[in-house]
Amino acid sequence: MIECRTMASAERYDAFALMEKFRPDGAALGEALSLFIDRPDFGFVWLAYLDDHPAACASASLGIDTETGGLVASVRDLYVLPERRRHGIGSALLVTLQGRLEALEVARVEAVCGADPSLLGFFEARGYRLNSASFTIRL
Repeated sequence: MIECRTMASAERYDAFALMEKFRPDGAALGEALSLFIDRPDFGFVWLAYLDDHPAACASASLGIDTETGGLVASVRDLYVLPERRRHGIGSALLVTLQGRLEALEVARVEAVCGADPSLLGFFEARGYRLNSASFTIRL
């Protein structure tokens, strides 16, 4: 059975264990997860469990969207354990996450997935459309 929910303090280790597989800076990851717990108004980590074992995750950061006049969510860090892929867990994670975002009255969702072709295909197959590129800088 797949169950999806927001990370709370008790699930922080589960989120860390999943995300450390693709986020090499453990200190920065730990700080980010603490921020998600301490500042839920900025966003949250969404976790999927298969038979009570952590199997997938994604993070959602919230902001104000001048395009729609409402909230925008930036979804990133979508990850499913390799041995759990192609079993509907990623789809369940995304559908339930979208439901949570709708409940928060988010008007638009941006998915950040880099150049990973399988992740691009995953989002595209679920109705997401690739638009323009973005630039980043560390402050």
